[in-house]
Amino acid sequence: MYNYDVVVIGGGIAGICASISAARLGCKVALVHNRSVLGGNSSSEIRVPVAGADYNGRNKNAIETGIIEELRLEYGYRNIEESWAMWDILLWEWVNRETNIDLFLNTLALEAIIDPKNPNRIKVIRALQVSTYKEVHLEGNIFIDASGDSIIALSAGAEFRIGRESSKEFGESLAPELADTCVLPCSLQFHVKNVGHPVPFTPPSWAYDFPTDEDLPFRDHSRFPFDTGFWWIEYGGTLDPVKDCEKIRDELLKILFGVWDHIKNHGDHGAENYILDWIGTIPGKRESFRIVGDYILTQRDIQLGISFPDSVAYGGWTIDLHTPLGIFDKSHPSFCTPVNIYDIPFRCLYSKNIENLMMAGRNISVSHVALGSTRVQATCAVIGQAVGTAAYMCKKYKINPRELCNEYIRELQQLLLKNDCYIIGIKNEDPLDLARTSQIKASSSMVLEVTSCDGELPLKKMIAFRVPITSDSIDSISLLLNSNAENDEEVELGIKEATFRKPFSSDNSIKLVKVNIPKGECKWITFPIGLRGTQEKVYWIWISKNPKISLCYMSEEFIGVEVVYFDGEEEKLPSSITPCFKLIPESIPYSEENIINGVSRPELWPNIWISDPSQKLPQWIEIDFGDIKEVNTVYLTFDTNLNRPVGQRPGIKGPIPQCVRDYIIYYYDNEISSWIKLCEVKGNYQRRRIHKFSTIRTNKLKIEVLATNGYPAVQIYELRAYKEE
Repeated sequence: MYNYDVVVIGGGIAGICASISAARLGCKVALVHNRSVLGGNSSSEIRVPVAGADYNGRNKNAIETGIIEELRLEYGYRNIEESWAMWDILLWEWVNRETNIDLFLNTLALEAIIDPKNPNRIKVIRALQVSTYKEVHLEGNIFIDASGDSIIALSAGAEFRIGRESSKEFGESLAPELADTCVLPCSLQFHVKNVGHPVPFTPPSWAYDFPTDEDLPFRDHSRFPFDTGFWWIEYGGTLDPVKDCEKIRDELLKILFGVWDHIKNHGDHGAENYILDWIGTIPGKRESFRIVGDYILTQRDIQLGISFPDSVAYGGWTIDLHTPLGIFDKSHPSFCTPVNIYDIPFRCLYSKNIENLMMAGRNISVSHVALGSTRVQATCAVIGQAVGTAAYMCKKYKINPRELCNEYIRELQQLLLKNDCYIIGIKNEDPLDLARTSQIKASSSMVLEVTSCDGELPLKKMIAFRVPITSDSIDSISLLLNSNAENDEEVELGIKEATFRKPFSSDNSIKLVKVNIPKGECKWITFPIGLRGTQEKVYWIWISKNPKISLCYMSEEFIGVEVVYFDGEEEKLPSSITPCFKLIPESIPYSEENIINGVSRPELWPNIWISDPSQKLPQWIEIDFGDIKEVNTVYLTFDTNLNRPVGQRPGIKGPIPQCVRDYIIYYYDNEISSWIKLCEVKGNYQRRRIHKFSTIRTNKLKIEVLATNGYPAVQIYELRAYKEE
């Protein structure tokens, strides 16, 4: 018998993040996983991309932080060639370096043994390690089912749901009229390799036949080279995803080989030199059993962006619903409904009737429709970190998750923020953070203006861009415009205050200005505004449609500036461009005060200090506590471009250019009136760095940045200072 504070069932991304978060906070953790490699759907066995709330850039600055960001940055730094096997090893390493985690690989969780004194409480789980033929019993205080299939939750008698609710039950327009037992189907991935010469392919006799493109309607197979195969190789949505798993796998293999036969032997797909390099043998499951919590998240909650007082995580992937028949349904295989980022409440993450059971991953308390968004890997990761942190607090106060939700939710939220998680609308209010009430000064700060022109964007549609303002007025806005007309052309500019998580609309603009644009190349055109009371507010600036006029732009995104094409209800987001503009008076939204404003990513406001890029490094920030404080820990949060393309693999390639690389932390010694080096770091590529040292007494700290990973300016989101136990 082994005894633990926390027992986590399932070593996918959710279970890994749950285990690491609990272990780092001091819990003794058992992580039980039924495979030989960690990662679950994201592992090399299945190869599901680690996607999340950014949804391929639609939701700006929405990339998940915390443990999952650590992992993605580490993978990108070490593994330029993007080997899936290296992702497996990194996950194994990250778990094994936590001394508080005992990892049980190749171990099947078989049964929950209920506490004989309490029928609503798990006491022990029974598991079998198939590699050693050893049965283990794991006793715990808190159990986290992150198995996807809810193995232990079902065994314990947890209330559950499976299938699709009727549209009437929760008022969900995306649900079917009648409830049924259908689930999102499974997929099987593959990888191909170009061998440099033609290679024939003869399909096995058992493969399905797809002789024409009409046999694969709405299923694009024109892109080469393939990376992770096709998500639309799907089957099994009308079957039991657990009991029928072997049949689903066999059918998916028949489908996969039939699709490859079509690509190689039916029509010109440019695949002559390609071979199947790897074929998955484990279906990637999207849905099975969902455990019912004290709240069930629904389509309405997600689409309206309902705020919950117990929010501990967020999502933002589209409501991505797949036809249960998979490839045998001749309609479109997936129906995606875009959403903005939304809250995930803690009440969805613990069982309604098993008092010491929490869930993480695709088995949380959501409707079938809501699962279409919450199920993706990076969203599961932040859910996992939330429940792992909650497990620690249950230990700390000797309570169950429901009691934690009712009595200590604000403390849980603050602890998640401290460990680099993001919760919509929640700021750092930690009374132990010495930096929050300090004075900050910096060597320089960047002015927001864009004057370098890399190209022109014709005003074929209305263009709007969002700008943070620091002055108390906007006297004028100047745009760099180019006219191809024979005569003067009129352009209208409008301005309206922006609202967080609300899309652009030109309705109710507070200022409208019309200006004649003379014929000629790239001229600065000034629009008089005369708006007062603008300090610390964010505004949409929009320019009316006129195809004869082009707006000059710079091929770079600026934090806090968002650009949209707009035509009625249609929005398109140009990537990596910012219009050329100047403001009078100038705006400086990247000042040093941002590092203690309590938010460590852009929302409406940029929430970041950026040094003046025209001034060479080193650059520095200084924090003044006002009087002598005892300090032994400094938390730093750098910029790793939360708007970067995530791609189809778990990470990115190499360090993020915006991330601080080399820096020195100093403290001020009042006795000798001099700055003393506390520590020096070289070669950093991580967003979050925590520095612990022997307790010092000082009234000032200074961070001097010597180099970044390529960007010309220093970018820092947050600094915290503590005396920790």
